Order: sequence, then C-alpha cells, then structure tokens
Amino acid sequence: MNGSVFKRRLPSGTVSWCYSFIAGKDEKGKRIVNFKGGYETRGAAGEALRDAIKEYEKAHGKITKRRGVLGGVIWGYEFGGDKKSGFSDQQAATDALAEAVRRRAATEEAEAKAQLKLDPTLGEFIDTWLKDHAARALAPKTLERYRDFAAYIKHHLGEIRINDLTTAAIQNMVHRLSDCGGMITEAHPNGRPLAAKTVRHIATMLHTALSEADRLGILTIRHPMENKRVKLPPLPKRKPRIVESKEKLKALFDRARDTRQYAFIVTASASGCRRGELLALQWPDFNAATGELCVTKSLEQTKAGLRVKSTKSGKDRKFVLPEAAVAILEEQRAEQENDKRLYGSDYHDHGLIFCQPNGDYYSPDRMGARVKELMVKAGLEGVSLHSLRHTFATEMLHQGVPLAEVSKRLGHADQNITLGIYSHAVRADDRAAAKVWNDAMADVIDVSKNPAEVRSTAKYCTEGPKTEAFAERKTG
Repeated sequence: MNGSVFKRRLPSGTVSWCYSFIAGKDEKGKRIVNFKGGYETRGAAGEALRDAIKEYEKAHGKITKRRGVLGGVIWGYEFGGDKKSGFSDQQAATDALAEAVRRRAATEEAEAKAQLKLDPTLGEFIDTWLKDHAARALAPKTLERYRDFAAYIKHHLGEIRINDLTTAAIQNMVHRLSDCGGMITEAHPNGRPLAAKTVRHIATMLHTALSEADRLGILTIRHPMENKRVKLPPLPKRKPRIVESKEKLKALFDRARDTRQYAFIVTASASGCRRGELLALQWPDFNAATGELCVTKSLEQTKAGLRVKSTKSGKDRKFVLPEAAVAILEEQRAEQENDKRLYGSDYHDHGLIFCQPNGDYYSPDRMGARVKELMVKAGLEGVSLHSLRHTFATEMLHQGVPLAEVSKRLGHADQNITLGIYSHAVRADDRAAAKVWNDAMADVIDVSKNPAEVRSTAKYCTEGPKTEAFAERKTG
C-alpha cells in the first residue's frame, strides 16, 4: 500500500505537513482516503504515514505481488499470520482477502459469544460489554462516564438474569434513581435525587448495552426498552446562566487583569469557545495579521491524564476575533517569551497559547476552578467559566448576528442545537423585530389605512340606501 506526504499552507500562514493513503473502497465503489495533517516536518509526516499504513494493514490485510519464475505477476494477500498467493489478477486476490477478513470477524464474534455465559446476569454482561465492545468504540472520557453509569445499573439490577429482565424492573430503577439515586446527605438520608439528565444518560447506556446483547444473540427475550417502553424523566428547560450585564463582565476583566488567566478569560468571552478548545490552542492556530482563529482540537481530562482529541462536533472551524482580543493575545505572546527566557531549558514548549508558566498544559478542571474564584471575587454569583460561552452566544443573538453564524462560531453540529439552548435570546428579540418592521413600514400603514370611523359597522349601518336591511341581518 502506497501513500503520499505533502505540505499545505494554513490560514495562519504556517506550513503543515500531511499524509494520505487509499484505504480501500466503500459499498458504492468509491475510494476511502485516510488523511491527517498538522506535522511540523516532512520526516514526522512520513513516519506517521508508515505507522498508519501498518495499523491499517494489521486490521484489514494487504495485497502482495511478485514476479513468478516465468516472469509473470503472481498476486496474493497477507492478513495477520495468514498468507496466500497464486492469484492470477489483483481482483481475485482482493476478493480472497475480503473473504479472509469476513471469516476472521465471524470467528472473533463467535469467540466473544462463547466468552459470555448463555444467560449471564445483567451485571456480568455489562462488565463484559464495557471491556470487549464499548472500549473499542468510545473515547476514554466517555468510557469513564459509562463505567460510572454502570455502577448505578449494577446496584439496582445487576443480580437479575439478563433474560429475566422486564420493562417494569427497569422502570422501577428509573423511578428510584430520580427519587433517591444520589449521595446520602443529612437532608436526604436515603439518597438525594439524581438530575433528570443523569437518569436519562444511565437509561440510554442500558438501552445501548441491551441492544448489543440482542445483536449477539444473548438477549433471547424482547428488548425490554425498545419503542420507548420505559418512560424517562423530562428534561427541565433551563435558561443558560450568563453574566447579566456589561458592568459585571467588566468587573471580571478588571479583577483578572493582573493574573495569568486574563487573556484566557477575554478570549473565552470574545469567541464562545469551550474551555478544552481554548486550552488546546497553539500559536499556529492564530493569525494576528487577520485576527483569524482556527479551532481544530480540544484538551480532555481523564482519570489517566490529559488527552488532546478532536472538537466535540469532530469538525474544524475558523472565525475572526475582535480587535481587542487580538491585541491581548499579542500581549500574551510577549509574556510567554519572558517565561521561556526565565525557565530556559526547563521550559516545555508545546506551542500553546494558554499554558502554565513552564509551558505545560493547564488542566481544564484547574482552569475552570481558577476562573470561578475570580468570578466570586468580582462579585459574580451563580456563574462559571462555561457561562462566558453562554454570554457570548446570547449577546450575539441580541445584536442581530444570524443564528447560522452564531452556531458556526460555537461549533454546534446543527443550528437546532443553538436554537434549543438559546431560544430565550431569540424570543427576547421578538419585540425588537416587531419594532424594526414598524419603523420601516409605519409610513405605508399611515397612508393606506382608513380612519376607524370609516371602517366601523355603526357608521355603515347609519348611512346609505341599504341601512335598514343590513342592520336587520346583523341583529338577526
């Protein structure tokens, strides 16, 4: 399998090395291209390409060809420890490789079924599912949350045989979680109520696990949660918490001005980016000349440590920052140069825009806690770092920025997500929209409308040749 290494120029003006290779074809016969960029040198991109091809061939095999004794081409394939040759053309070898991959997948699925008991308890199945199935498909942070959710399910339903599970039992668990599924406190000796959002997440995970059991043939009864048979608590509609006034936002800026969090807070307020996206930003992502910021990744905190991953939507986005934020980022760059001189060889240069004094990544939780402390000291109550994102979106909508543009800047996968969260801002603009239309069309209305007395029934009924007949019809 061959690939290519090439370079492209980013909007920031810097050069990024990339690689790509053809990874087979899809069901419609179109080529599937594996691509990745962001490498600083050609050598780094080439090494990454070799590793990517090696991993792909390990999972999907590779086609081989060699010259025979008589000079002809002999095609073959390699897949794991399975090697076979002697095919007369490439297509025959490709078909044989596809069949070998299919057989391997069928064998692995049969082995997975054999590892499970024919009728395990729900707790036993969920443990196996998390280890052998969910771990392959989920990001580390999501897998951690699933394990936390599994603890609730196992506590209430773990001892029930999976094929003895009923809709009523699951519904009862949902009710108990909603009423007293949380931590035991003095106010709640039986356990505090779990939030509706958490209960719904737990139920969704259970539905997914049972669907996998159904697919594997372990679940022999009707899926007890199919067709929304289990009723989940409705999500309360909450207005996002925002910094209510410009004066309060200014108080936060003033309080943070002499701290290392100042540039971070201003950029968060001016961009609406998530905290993980801000903490993963690198200087090549920022073009000071144009004010453009490219958001391509996010920093995630897991129990195993920090991890850089793709954005929440899986898509990159680019937008222009306000001039004030651009100027403050330039100040941030100058301060980092001082840090580099102070730390010398001990400085860990990851190219980050927002980092610790020694260049290391900030923990998202740690940064959130520090910003929260500054908010409290500035007199802002009931808000958090994420409130700056909500404040940005609400203000943009109030100022008439189109919903599509606000959604793009926030990195939402769909405009309906933006509308669902910030519908309060859209509704608040209804009166303003009516006033705009009225100001624009008032003169037209004034010219065209008749005086009230001309349009009144009373006037019509007291003038004209058919007054009495009309009046009779109106009065019955």
